[in-house]
Amino acid sequence: MRSPALTLFLLLLAALACVPAIWQWRQGNFDRLFGVPPAAVGTRLYDSFQPADVKHIRVASGSVSADFSLKPNGWQATAPWADRMDPRAALSIINFTLGMRVEDVAAADETDDSQSGLGDTAVIIHLEDANRRPLARYALGRMSPWKAEVEGFDQPVPTVFVRPHDKNRKRHVYLCTGDINPLFKDGLRFLRDHRPFYFNPAGLGKIRIRSQQGDLTLGRETADSPWRIVKPLDLPTDPLAVKSLLEGLFELQAIRVSDRAATAPAADVTAKTMQIALSPLGGENETILEIQPPETPEAREAGATVSERPGTWFELPLKPEPGLVSLADLPLTMNELRDPTLTRLNIASLRAISIQPSTGPPILISRDAPKPWMAVIDGVAREANEENLYALLKAVTTIRATGFESDAATDFTPWGLDRPILILRFLGVDNQALELRFGLDTRGNLFVNRLGTPTVMRVDPAFLSNIAVRPYEWRHARLWSIDRYLLWSIERRVNHGPPLLLKYRFNDDAWQASIDGRDVDAQLDPQRVNYLLSILEGLKTARWLAVGDEQAAAALASPSLVFNIVEKTTDDQGDAGFVKQRTLTLAPIRSGTFAGFYCGRIDTEPHPFLIEAETYDKLAAELLDE
Repeated sequence: MRSPALTLFLLLLAALACVPAIWQWRQGNFDRLFGVPPAAVGTRLYDSFQPADVKHIRVASGSVSADFSLKPNGWQATAPWADRMDPRAALSIINFTLGMRVEDVAAADETDDSQSGLGDTAVIIHLEDANRRPLARYALGRMSPWKAEVEGFDQPVPTVFVRPHDKNRKRHVYLCTGDINPLFKDGLRFLRDHRPFYFNPAGLGKIRIRSQQGDLTLGRETADSPWRIVKPLDLPTDPLAVKSLLEGLFELQAIRVSDRAATAPAADVTAKTMQIALSPLGGENETILEIQPPETPEAREAGATVSERPGTWFELPLKPEPGLVSLADLPLTMNELRDPTLTRLNIASLRAISIQPSTGPPILISRDAPKPWMAVIDGVAREANEENLYALLKAVTTIRATGFESDAATDFTPWGLDRPILILRFLGVDNQALELRFGLDTRGNLFVNRLGTPTVMRVDPAFLSNIAVRPYEWRHARLWSIDRYLLWSIERRVNHGPPLLLKYRFNDDAWQASIDGRDVDAQLDPQRVNYLLSILEGLKTARWLAVGDEQAAAALASPSLVFNIVEKTTDDQGDAGFVKQRTLTLAPIRSGTFAGFYCGRIDTEPHPFLIEAETYDKLAAELLDE
């Protein structure tokens, strides 16, 4: 007979065995008893946390182990260095962990560690939250031969072997998308931030530079204020140069980073170091990068320290290196950072422009907005040439100085500015005026000075080609006005062929065509002739030429295209019956300054002009079907 005591003991043992099972059943699964089932193909290996949950990262590779924690000043390493972690590396590890998609799975005992790289050479990665609770723990093996197709990627992506080390997770080996193995090479050194500066460009308020060229300070009052040079002179900056400086400082990266005590040479107290210091808006605390002089003129690297990381030694590239920002790439001098444009005119506020060449009469261009710009030519106000006005304004607002000669000039003779070859005056609302004087030195170099300032800038002599300095050049580019309602006929002669006469009826928009009195209406293409008329109506010159221009005179002696335009007109009482006839003559220029253009003349106009070859081809296009 079984002992009552033995029966009671067995009942208690069974009850104890059921307790954990009942507790796990209440959790919704039996993972703690039997292990987490393998992740399904096509799902993410880790999906139970968000990137912001990760506050600690531990990485081990071979004999090197590194611990990182997210602090108020960014990711910091506690071992094997007391230094800043590269935040891009932290982001890569977190995003890789959450982005791993399972492509295949196998039991761990069915895989070969030597083939998967999950043996002694594996990289061990642990992610934890703020309370050190584990979020992900896994071994990262080598890249596999398999490539995965991922939506959103044009090319197949690599896959790697991964073995989770999470507690109670069944031991499986997964083939997952992605690969960050290169991040862990060379003793994890790429996890250490190689950039001396780590800052938010929008939060900067001051940049101080000390170099062989002198001391320089840039500043701004608010995040929306423009940067200015505040020392040694108060000058506007070149926005593109400041952008290049900020981007360069942010991306500046050492070739090597090491512990200062073990690497840095003994300080040379006699050597003058270079400094770049950054201060936040509204603050005076500086982050100072101090760069030691290169050991030799041929050296490609320079040692440096940064005040925020006193125990770290940086070896920065001095000269351009592929894939790196070097110190030589940074605009660090006043002349590189100052605004090189001649002026920053507010074009909308302009009311008048005076052009005074040394070899001709002054030209006055003005407007009473919103009326068009008018040019006073030979005492007569005419609508100004818009193309030349655009070229002038573009030149003075976009062309950049090629050098700065002086910021303290009192005698302008060395630059020919005591006898300027050109003076441009700009008058805005409220009589605000600006005057630019241009001079040539004895070598033909072009310089400019803004009246009232001691600054002399060098500019490309080609600048002068953008400024029309002859009164006739300011005539409007429109050659004439043709009124379809009054148009009677167009006669066109191409080279030495017979003239084609085109008569026009406005009422029914119809054409009659004849050659030497022979009717050729049946051959005329109405669409082509209407297109020809539209070109003639809007005909503009590319450039007006001087009366008696020799190239134009020689070309027009043998014209290649002649138009006779006849229009009906009326007398002062409105009676019809009068006619107005104008002749347009065109010819190619085959050599010289204007080779490739076509010159022309209207019989009532003393000045010849140029048109482009494209326009000429439209005027000479065939109008009759064969």
